[in-house]
Amino acid sequence: MENKMIVNVADQAHPKMSAKYRTVQTNLIAKKFKDMGFVVDSVTQRKTRKPGGAGFGKHMVKLSHPELLKATEHNDLKLQLIITNSFDGSSKFRMQLGFFRFVCENGMAVGETLEAYNHKHTGFILEELDDSIDRIVAQTNKLSDIITKMKQKKMNAAEIISFETEAIKLRSKNIKQVDFTVRREQDYSEDLYTVYNRVQEDLIRGGVGSTSEKGKVRVLREIKGVDKLRQLNEQLFDLAAKYAA
Repeated sequence: MENKMIVNVADQAHPKMSAKYRTVQTNLIAKKFKDMGFVVDSVTQRKTRKPGGAGFGKHMVKLSHPELLKATEHNDLKLQLIITNSFDGSSKFRMQLGFFRFVCENGMAVGETLEAYNHKHTGFILEELDDSIDRIVAQTNKLSDIITKMKQKKMNAAEIISFETEAIKLRSKNIKQVDFTVRREQDYSEDLYTVYNRVQEDLIRGGVGSTSEKGKVRVLREIKGVDKLRQLNEQLFDLAAKYAA
């Protein structure tokens, strides 16, 4: 993949913001990561209909590194750093670990199980990132250990139903049932890691049947919003980590 920089991000404060507001520039930070060997995998931006709002709103950037989290038992995935940011006051700068599963092209974000880095848009100094980057990257081994435990834990039918039921409520308390699918041959395993991945894929991407608490049947829609996407991903990881403990 070409190691390109981010486009269509303002990197300056929205005109409505006060003089005290200081942007944490996404492109500048991405360049710092690029110099460390990271590549930009994807950029998701919140759409806005407000005049002059394009590029200032909340956005999520996923970067990956070819060498981090590289181990024989995890050659099916790659480590990601996930950056959430905005220039209109709608969010802090946030940096956290995640990982990408090759077989389903699915990206996961870790939750409260591991440390995230948050910074307000006030007097930010780029050098402050160095310590935070070191702390986050230092958690790579812990993340690897958690994933290993997920892969080693075999789940019986009752445990799978329990996990699915808890996961559904993270998506919406108004959903009673989701017709979870096995989309590919590699997803037929009943270890926790595979169950977690296929549940996450269905709840995020949608396209599967669901039944509400009132008995209404409909097709689950894909989640595209930056906030809901990050929140659900984090909660699902924490849920899987709880089952792996």
